[in-house]
Amino acid sequence: MQKSPIVLVTGSSIDPKFLKQLESEGCVVRTVAEELRTEDALIRALDNVRIYLLGGNEVATAEVIRSAPDLELIAFLGVGYESFMDVDAVRERGIRVTNTPNISSNSVAEFTIGQLLNCRRRLTEYSIQYSNGLDGDEEKLRDVRGHSVGIIGLGGIGTRIAEILTRGFGAEVCYYSRTRKRDVEDALGITYRELTELFSTVESVIVMTPGNRETAGLIGDDQLCRLSEGSVLVNTARAEVVDPYGLLEHLNSGRLGAAAFDGFYRDDLPVTWELKKMQPSPLSITGGIASLTHDARDGMAERTVRSILNFLRDGTDEFLVE
Repeated sequence: MQKSPIVLVTGSSIDPKFLKQLESEGCVVRTVAEELRTEDALIRALDNVRIYLLGGNEVATAEVIRSAPDLELIAFLGVGYESFMDVDAVRERGIRVTNTPNISSNSVAEFTIGQLLNCRRRLTEYSIQYSNGLDGDEEKLRDVRGHSVGIIGLGGIGTRIAEILTRGFGAEVCYYSRTRKRDVEDALGITYRELTELFSTVESVIVMTPGNRETAGLIGDDQLCRLSEGSVLVNTARAEVVDPYGLLEHLNSGRLGAAAFDGFYRDDLPVTWELKKMQPSPLSITGGIASLTHDARDGMAERTVRSILNFLRDGTDEFLVE
């Protein structure tokens, strides 16, 4: 008699109604809402697990992957799965991976634009000053309309951000991407620039490129030093795409007037704590909440469950990425 497949579900944003679909198909669902902070904790959670719905912030290291002999599929709740698992170990084991492209694009884009406005208009800083009785000393700032914004990474989310900025705000947008998107350039009237050139021509930079070994430290002093005084940096991708030492230097110097990160560097780096001292202004840090809306998370959960069921029935799914 074939054993019922055990599905491990991590994270706390998945509505239980979607998991009931798995149970109705004979799966044993094992949920872990708390954060799995260590390799050992994740290894224990994956004991006898065939399907791993990765919806939390834990990272499946090579040791974790090699210690889960029954694991066949990692269903990732999101897009940038490479930052949450050792892809080489996954491939070595022959484990399949699915993700959920495009569903969260609007939610993340809206959040990112909100961060941009917060930085450019100093909303948090001036709110705190007002609450402390220090209003009246605010500076005149600049509209987004008619001013230059550079986007690093023009996937689905980057494209949606460009659409909002051009059609909604009337901003001048340029972008850098490993692959030029001439159809998007034509549709939105945006301009392609090489990475270093982009930093020399914009007032605000939005980072939306995937986080992986190739993009770690992609943005460092060579780029940041080309910004004009008081520029803004918004990173809704992985923190590591931006070199933390360059970030610290240019926040201290004022070349970066403000920066916003959704998710941050490892706490065991001394530079992380130096940067955290700059909260909430000039540095705003949130805990990876850009896609934390009912619209995005329910849509991702529904698609992820459908991918799991497809895999269990047929061994395949249209959203397999590994």
